[in-house]
Amino acid sequence: MTMRLLWLWVALAVTSGLIDPLGSQSARAASGNLALTATATASSSGGAGSDAAKARDGSPSTSWKASGATTPQWLQFDLGDLYTLSRVEQSFDALGTWRFRIEASVDGASWATLVDRTTGVAGQVFAEGVNGTFRYVKLTVTGAREGFAASSRELRVFGTNEGDNLAVGRPLSASSSVADYEPGKAADGNTSTYWVAGSASVPQWLRVDLGSPSLVTGVEQNFKDVDTYKFKIEGSGDGTTWTMLLDGGAGVSGQTFSRRVSGTYRYVRLTVLSSASSYWASSTEFKVYGFANLALGRSGSASTVSPGYEISRATDANSATYWCATSASMPQWMMVDLGGLSRVRRVEQTFVDVDTYQFKLEGSADRTTWTVLLDKTAGASGQTWGQELGGNYRYIRLTVYSSAAGHWASSQELKVFGTPLERNLALGVSASSSSLAPGYEPANAVDGNPVSYWVSSSANWPESLTLDLGNLSLIKRIEQSFVDLDTHRFKIEGSPDKTTWTMLLDKTAGVAGKDFIQDVSGGYRYIRLTVLGSAAGHWPSSQELKVIGLGSPLQGRWWESSSGVMRYYPKYYQIDLNTIVSELDDLRARGYSAIELMAPYTGPADVWAGLGATDNYSIDPSIGTMADFQNLIAQAHARGMRVLMFGNVGYARDTAPFFVKAQDDNRNNVYSKERMWFHFRSTPGERWYWSSRAGAYYYAFWGQNIPSYNFNTQEWRDETRKYIKFWMDKGIDGFALDAPDVYDGINVAINNAHITDILRGYDTWANSEGARGPGYVKDWHYNSIQDYTLTNWGGAGYSTIIPAIDTQNPDGLEGLLKSNRDAINAMGGITQTPPSWEIAGVPANKRLLEIATLTTLGTFFYLHNGQHTLLPHESIIPTWSAADQARLWSLMRAQGSYKALSPSGHRVKLNTQDNRRFYAYKRTNREGTVKALVILNYQGSTQSITVNLANTDISMSQTPVDLLSGGSGPAITSASYTVTLPAYGFTVLGVD
Repeated sequence: MTMRLLWLWVALAVTSGLIDPLGSQSARAASGNLALTATATASSSGGAGSDAAKARDGSPSTSWKASGATTPQWLQFDLGDLYTLSRVEQSFDALGTWRFRIEASVDGASWATLVDRTTGVAGQVFAEGVNGTFRYVKLTVTGAREGFAASSRELRVFGTNEGDNLAVGRPLSASSSVADYEPGKAADGNTSTYWVAGSASVPQWLRVDLGSPSLVTGVEQNFKDVDTYKFKIEGSGDGTTWTMLLDGGAGVSGQTFSRRVSGTYRYVRLTVLSSASSYWASSTEFKVYGFANLALGRSGSASTVSPGYEISRATDANSATYWCATSASMPQWMMVDLGGLSRVRRVEQTFVDVDTYQFKLEGSADRTTWTVLLDKTAGASGQTWGQELGGNYRYIRLTVYSSAAGHWASSQELKVFGTPLERNLALGVSASSSSLAPGYEPANAVDGNPVSYWVSSSANWPESLTLDLGNLSLIKRIEQSFVDLDTHRFKIEGSPDKTTWTMLLDKTAGVAGKDFIQDVSGGYRYIRLTVLGSAAGHWPSSQELKVIGLGSPLQGRWWESSSGVMRYYPKYYQIDLNTIVSELDDLRARGYSAIELMAPYTGPADVWAGLGATDNYSIDPSIGTMADFQNLIAQAHARGMRVLMFGNVGYARDTAPFFVKAQDDNRNNVYSKERMWFHFRSTPGERWYWSSRAGAYYYAFWGQNIPSYNFNTQEWRDETRKYIKFWMDKGIDGFALDAPDVYDGINVAINNAHITDILRGYDTWANSEGARGPGYVKDWHYNSIQDYTLTNWGGAGYSTIIPAIDTQNPDGLEGLLKSNRDAINAMGGITQTPPSWEIAGVPANKRLLEIATLTTLGTFFYLHNGQHTLLPHESIIPTWSAADQARLWSLMRAQGSYKALSPSGHRVKLNTQDNRRFYAYKRTNREGTVKALVILNYQGSTQSITVNLANTDISMSQTPVDLLSGGSGPAITSASYTVTLPAYGFTVLGVD
């Protein structure tokens, strides 16, 4: 039987019910679109047929409409209970540039932001991953550029009441692993990273330790690739005796496998037994859903405590230790602080001895009002009692009234299972600092690892650490841990906008200690620690800066979820900065999220569009002033757009005054920093050019008129740091640096200390133009790498996509994407790619297929690059039809509005009836909560393409949304999904 026939037989068998290898249970049955059963209200409605309920009726043909074009207008859902949210999706009635935000609340009174697009974003259908546990969700529309009335065709809210992914952040171990693909990558909440076994040999196993027995409700395994796997998932309370949770030992085809389960386990293990294609065992995300023991490691207070039997002994998951009162006198009580308000699902109390006890367990949110959770005041015999319940509590209190045998009040283990509502929002968020010591970056202060920490570059004060939670959050408590015990002078402030700051913790007078905690109340997005001094002279540091509260923080960086970059060559094309400002609205409406300025500093434009500077610290007068530059940044930011700069610390222009001075000083043998910026010597050689003015040869990698800077000297290294800080402090959002791999005297250590560590202090986008491969992320610490395996820019041009289209065979693209795009993502970076404009004579339909491939595969997309076939100031491609133009902008808008198409995130190739003719894949956002299905026809004629969706985490019963038209795509009714596409056509579908 051929592989194609075998695939068709398996697909038919699965869809017809002949094969059900994983049983009939699906994981997390309470998951789904929670809005379908929500109560909907709105600020207004436009009349019959446009009431609030139409935004949650599951029909794309109905919608809520506000009564008029006045804004703001709001739409609110009461979900009926608390749910842990994972995704929100908003569809407007019309394509436009919309300003809106989506918020969530526990009580319907205080609101945290889930999505903030109040600066405006182009599109019609918007989907984003979110997090946090809430009951109410509210959409507020603040306007549309086109003047549309507020509307919602569907506001979809996805989540579950069956717990969190307990595996995230927990210790993982494995039978083996490849370097940089360690076990922890399978439970880091990032689908771009993954565990890979150390060889193709099987079996291989991956195990997560949940820390203590937890109530497990579901398991899910995501392999890197679609294949036929034999595997199993088991659970254990002690790591010795195992219970089967999901049995795929007979072999099953797909990539994502899940099952709803019920049980109490501490350890969950995946064992991979085989792969039909001999793929090495892998896991992009190994998920264990359920309710953790929230009391684990917590402390509190008690009526009395016997020495050596502290409260923490009752919450350490160790049956050999316990809390004990000081005597047999009764009553005695013990109270555990869960650290934040939590949704409690079950409580369990275990005494040290079997006896007849009178006791009760109570819960409280504020230590004032108490609710009885478990009442045994009438007396009960035994040792362990448990109770299922529901309620929101921070404090749990055990009160013991009597023991028939006279045992002292005790607790061997007090367990509280549930979901934290107030949690550490700082984990993994963007962190920047005034300075850093190499290896002690600001991200270390928010990684949840007590071993790592941020340290400034010296003992100079003040130094600051700033966290960006990404969204406005409701902050309840701040916790700061320094590395050293000392008398510290510091303060912690909060801000909603990074402009107005409120004091949260003031220790500027000095206070002794290492760990500091302060209860606070307010809505903030930014948290700033400022260290003013240390009695012992310790360098400013933060072992962990925790921000406890309610919210949906962003763990990814903006460039991981944004795309659509317009590169401007302002000097080369004589486009002044104010003209660029006037074009921002139109750029945003077409789907651009960022602009990049090529060499805006002073210097002639004739070589590399002006990268060689004559003044590194001023704006070229031909395009404007520094005030114009900063106004451009402000205007872009007001529209939600980023401003990037293509700069250069590799070479100058030979007419630069500082190079003239360097030559004079070299001839006169006079020391100056300018002389040390360049490399002079007395002997000739390749790329060495004679200067009669200098009386020596100077090094110039790229040509005689652009002399190279000399990284062999400390003087130029220091100037590089100054240069980068100067432009970053102007407010730009990232740096592209020209060909850093060929800088004179550069190496990894010099690059990191004087270039990328400075950029990491700003936690900003950093591109190494010309440098290739994942090593420039892992070792050189850049985070955006041009994908030269797909296209390049400049010169004669290069592409692997256009030849695949010309030969009508895309099968070779997958290997390229795995070896470069996926590998760079796995190291924590992204790729960036333009179309191959340098390849001439490509008709519009083929070019659109190339662009469709690039905008959906997961890359930071530049429409304009290289020889600039579409110039920055043009809004149309003259040789294209209006329909082709519209198709182009729809692709760009889709990538920006639907986060499954983000540069970061997983891409899984799906099988079609012929992978040599068609290309299909599933895309997800970084968290894996937003999904898209992409199907590309690489044939020169209309084709019906069938894609196998079995076990791909795509629902078999849904009507997907067409992300390019905003309408509905063909319904998915089985694992065998067929669409018909025109020659070189494509479809991009949002799916559940």
